[in-house]
Amino acid sequence: MNYLNNDFFLRYILILFLFIFLFNLVYGSVFDYYPSSISLSPVSPPIILQSSDYPFSCIGLSRTYRGAVTYTDFEALPSGWTSYGGTWSIVSSGYKGNALQGTDDNKGLGSASQYYYNTDLSSYTSLWVSVKTRLVSGSGYYGISLINSRINRMYTIEIYTGGYLVVRSYNVEKKDAWYTLSSTSIQYYSSSNWYIIVVNYTVTSSAVNFYVWVYDVSGNQVASLTASSTVRERFTPSYIGVDVNDVTALFDDFMISNTDPRIITISNLPGSGYVVEVYDNLNNLVSTATSTGSTVSVNIVSDIVVGTGYDGSFTIRYPNGFPCLGYNVSTTDAILGGDSYRLSYSSVTTNIGSNGTSAVISTYISGSSSSKSHVLTLKIYNNDVKPYYIRLILDASSSISSYLTLNITITTSPSVTADPIRIVGGSVVAGSSGWISLSGGSYAYIYVSGYYTSSGQSSTLNLYLEYCSLSNENGVCVFYPIQMVIKS
Repeated sequence: MNYLNNDFFLRYILILFLFIFLFNLVYGSVFDYYPSSISLSPVSPPIILQSSDYPFSCIGLSRTYRGAVTYTDFEALPSGWTSYGGTWSIVSSGYKGNALQGTDDNKGLGSASQYYYNTDLSSYTSLWVSVKTRLVSGSGYYGISLINSRINRMYTIEIYTGGYLVVRSYNVEKKDAWYTLSSTSIQYYSSSNWYIIVVNYTVTSSAVNFYVWVYDVSGNQVASLTASSTVRERFTPSYIGVDVNDVTALFDDFMISNTDPRIITISNLPGSGYVVEVYDNLNNLVSTATSTGSTVSVNIVSDIVVGTGYDGSFTIRYPNGFPCLGYNVSTTDAILGGDSYRLSYSSVTTNIGSNGTSAVISTYISGSSSSKSHVLTLKIYNNDVKPYYIRLILDASSSISSYLTLNITITTSPSVTADPIRIVGGSVVAGSSGWISLSGGSYAYIYVSGYYTSSGQSSTLNLYLEYCSLSNENGVCVFYPIQMVIKS
């Protein structure tokens, strides 16, 4: 009996172990644990807002120095002038506009004829004199005259119709006679050409020294010389004007100055690469220069009294060619050689939101209609390979000063610009910009242009940048909020 029981027990144990083994073999893998992980990388949006390359807003120009003692463009006979011999009149055949025409009648000093500024300038021991002149007829001399206080002695700096620049004296080196102090040939002289004569004279205890240059109307120097008068009869010039000797000649752009009239200086630029352009009142580009630092000199010798002697304008451009400032000179003023100006500008504060999909911008612009500020406020980058179509929308929640006139647009270059959002006198004339296509991997700018007519103003413009996968709001469109705070 015990044997049977032991045999049964052993068989029971063997069957139990076999069951457990088969169960684990079939179902054991269900309970195995295999650890795993998933890595998620965020995808950048295709359109990204970035800070401007040039975070400066140009606000205005102010003239800091004027060297001109007197000037005239001879649009009319100037007040305070007088003649000594000759026939003098205003004619319409000036370099720009009218000109002074003088014809010699041998009744002035030295049997020539003078027309001069009738104010005694003998308190100046150094002055610059410049004039643009052209021969009409005759064979002789035409140019600048420097006369003493008794009006019986004279220096002249003139062009001789044989093609020479000549400095002469009358009744100084020789009693009651002409004397040539210095002369030189004028390159490629033509009697039909306009020429610019620029003179700097200095009076010392032992001499009257003359430094003279002649330019063509393109600004090319065609002659120069120096001369000195050292005799006892030398004098400090009192009356300065123009002279004709045996000829009829035209005169334009006359100036007497205590500084070099061949340049205009602009200071306080943000840095190198900024371009300054000078325009006359006829909207002709007169001259341009690019800064290599914070100050630039613009060569203005071709038109020292710019245009017809009033008005005119400046454009200052960012290094990438976009305008930064447009400044108009008053119609009661002029742009003159020897002027110095100072640029006013302000930093643009930009806060870009998460992933470059929003922005808050704060900037100052001009507080006067004589200056128009242009600001490259934001850069828009297409991070995709395909093009997108973008525009700006002005939200009705914006707070706009009634003194504000402003355009806001999108541009890819100075010549490719969408129609702007337009605000005139605080009123919204156009609430959205035109569309512009932005190619993959390229940039556009949000470009602001305008001014306040009063200082101390502020406006908050709530905008949306809309971009779409297809033109004219077709396809998928996305909106980015942009807030601009613009002050004066």
